[in-house]
Amino acid sequence: MRERAIQIHVYLLNITQDASCEKDVDRRIGLAAGIIRSLHQIWKAENISKPTKVLVYKPLVQSIILYNSETWTLKEHHKRTLRVFKMSVLRKICRITKKDKRRNVDILKEL
Repeated sequence: MRERAIQIHVYLLNITQDASCEKDVDRRIGLAAGIIRSLHQIWKAENISKPTKVLVYKPLVQSIILYNSETWTLKEHHKRTLRVFKMSVLRKICRITKKDKRRNVDILKEL
């Protein structure tokens, strides 16, 4: 069966016939990634503390991702995608790369 999308103001939500939220989750992550790129100088700044960077992250990035998320029917792979994005941002804030072999749990405790 052909997928039929009902779009109600693209900035609000995208509902498909099978109630999938995949497009909306991907779109939200894309929007947040753009914000992350535009705040590159803040993440890189050594004179700004990690707690301050987290305070910037929550309203500017996390709110964009989670806007309208109460309408999502998340599957496990959506949750994993959102967790991966969140941890990649937090690693950027802490200036930790994957090569540092730090566990996500330790990074979250650090913040």
